[in-house]
Amino acid sequence: MTDDCCLRPVAIDAESFTRVEPSGEMTIPYGETSFTELKAIYKERLGAVNTEETTAFLLDGMTLLSDIRAAILECRKLSKPVYVMLNVDEEFLTEHELPADAALIVSQSLGAVCFGITADSAETVTECIKRIKPYAQIPLAVRPSDGTFTDEELSELLDAGTDVFIGLNDDCAARFMNIISSEEFRMPEHECIDGLMLANERSAFFLEHDTTEISDPIECNAGMGEDIIAVCEQGGLDVLKIQINSPDDALDFADNAHMATLPVMFSGDDEIAMKLAVMLYQGRALIDSTSLIDPDELKKAAQKYGAVIY
Repeated sequence: MTDDCCLRPVAIDAESFTRVEPSGEMTIPYGETSFTELKAIYKERLGAVNTEETTAFLLDGMTLLSDIRAAILECRKLSKPVYVMLNVDEEFLTEHELPADAALIVSQSLGAVCFGITADSAETVTECIKRIKPYAQIPLAVRPSDGTFTDEELSELLDAGTDVFIGLNDDCAARFMNIISSEEFRMPEHECIDGLMLANERSAFFLEHDTTEISDPIECNAGMGEDIIAVCEQGGLDVLKIQINSPDDALDFADNAHMATLPVMFSGDDEIAMKLAVMLYQGRALIDSTSLIDPDELKKAAQKYGAVIY
């Protein structure tokens, strides 16, 4: 956990943020927008709202991992903190079925400073925080749909591990301060996951370092979807290894990545192709450490796009 998680919980006025809403664009293969084009959309949007008064960006109501990734990558260029806020249902999924835990894993790997949840009911928010807390390496936030929580709900959210409360109305903010200022208040302790945390658009994956089974390399081509499905369905494997030898390979896999039900490892020795592959992949991937790419360049690519060298 970060040092921030050792501090007392805080309440932040929603007006403190510059809000960035979802683009409404579906990327390839679900729509016609490329991920590069999506990044350009967010670059333009951020340029229009970023001012000297902007202290932090709030990616508000995100429902797609492609939006989260594109927005964070462009926000980082402006050197402003990025908060991510998801609206989830009772199963902790967004409107486009993005799981909260997968979104958290990717967001924190890309450098978001806080990850938040809002929902129609306080019970759903609380249960979602409980669900994702073990995977959080950054503070977790909540926002009430109507600006307020009851004292019982505030206490339950604090016990669940909530670090930041966004958009509380004046009365609720005052009651929140009374709770955390009490001599009896103690920060709860939470157990954290120790292992590899990976994700794609539909799932979060938690792997043990010593027991991970990786597939033989899958060669890329425009019709590789059947190969991906066959390997994922054969059983006994934890990671899908994708051989990336050229930029075209990276593009071919990006077109077929939605068929993978396992987390992904990219293997290859072409620096440009590797960087393109990890940029286009909508998730958090592994990079094969046996690559002949310069280690410093490999590390930079992994850090920039939230991948793990393994």
